[in-house]
Amino acid sequence: MPEMFRILIDILKQCTNCTSMRRNKNCFVCQSRICRFLHPEFSGAFQDIRNVFAVRNVEIIEINDDFIYYAEEKKEEGHNNLFLLEYNRVSKRERVVTHYSLDDPTFVQHLFSFSDSIVLLLENGGDSVWVFRVDKNTGEETARLKIRLIGDFSDCRALDKRHILLWTTANEKYDELFAKYQEKTGNSRIAYLHDLDTAEKYLVKDRILCRLGGEDIVLYSQEGENRALLLNPYGDEAHKEKCYKNARWISQPVCDYIWDGRIAEILEELANGAEALKLKKLVTAGIEGLARYTGMDQKGVYFRARHFPTESECICRCDKATGKVEVLSQLSFDREDCYYHVDVQGCKVYRITEGEETCLVKGIVNSGVQGEYQKQLGEFVSCVEDRFLITRKVMTDSHGNYEFEYHSICDIKKKTEESFECKCVVSKNTLVLY
Repeated sequence: MPEMFRILIDILKQCTNCTSMRRNKNCFVCQSRICRFLHPEFSGAFQDIRNVFAVRNVEIIEINDDFIYYAEEKKEEGHNNLFLLEYNRVSKRERVVTHYSLDDPTFVQHLFSFSDSIVLLLENGGDSVWVFRVDKNTGEETARLKIRLIGDFSDCRALDKRHILLWTTANEKYDELFAKYQEKTGNSRIAYLHDLDTAEKYLVKDRILCRLGGEDIVLYSQEGENRALLLNPYGDEAHKEKCYKNARWISQPVCDYIWDGRIAEILEELANGAEALKLKKLVTAGIEGLARYTGMDQKGVYFRARHFPTESECICRCDKATGKVEVLSQLSFDREDCYYHVDVQGCKVYRITEGEETCLVKGIVNSGVQGEYQKQLGEFVSCVEDRFLITRKVMTDSHGNYEFEYHSICDIKKKTEESFECKCVVSKNTLVLY
């Protein structure tokens, strides 16, 4: 029996008395339709971690070859609980790693996954945070700290299972201190590194890191080394273009950067109070253009480059080893009904052309797909195996507030489509419904 059918049939066997999922009103998703649709030719890894009995508030933490890790919020007997869960892709079984009772309903969770641990930070925007570290295999809590902050929480990023970066902003108590700090450094936020094992903290003096946020740090492993990309654009695209048009009035450097560094060296330099980190500059774009990150694979870093004087735009790849930049595809904006979609996880770029009733999808970087889907199915999300188009349709109430969403899988070879009322994520060649 093909692997795809085994996955789906095992899921259905776990719930023999229920073949549909009810969300609200008259909306149903029939599980058996998935089995009919995902035939043996779908060789990509399909995982359905939905609960047929209830709507789930799930956040995906990590997808790897063996497991899917995710967090789920539940309200039980009037209490808010957060469960950390593991789905085994071989046995098709879900396991609770651990769970926490959320005493403060305003808590927002930030989750970071590493080889053997999950780091969880809970915050409500105030002047303290809770940080926990959990062993993935045993569920044992290996760190628990309440961290008092200078100012209010702004952002965070765990660099490894032991060290987490925290950014804070001014509050009433520290308003004067932040004013003096900004006058001296030019930074409106304070950043510091916290060691979860020793509870020591180190003020970050590097101006680049102080001005970044958690989403601007991309962790990766290369030849057994843990490394990080630091994405350092100069404002948004509109601001960068405005700077170009007013270049004669600007004397300071206006540049986009993508930096690269070893985690071990970054941690050592921060602990030693380095004024500036010793990072490798991979990509630079001055005032006449811009560079925006679009993904990374083992060989290189992908980015979209734009040159304002010639109004040209292209997708490039920078070799991480040599620094050589290669232009992969020129982007054409000759039609108002087309746009480009970037799949950062898969390092893929697609050109989407909207018609009256359909949208044409054409792969231009790391994809050769060419197919179409019905426009009523919503926005394009990704493509699996250059054959299965994934789309998303968000449903809102009369006030424009989010209610639920549908994801559709369109087989451009068989000319078939199926829609599922759930959320979806595509990570490389793995499609997860949740």
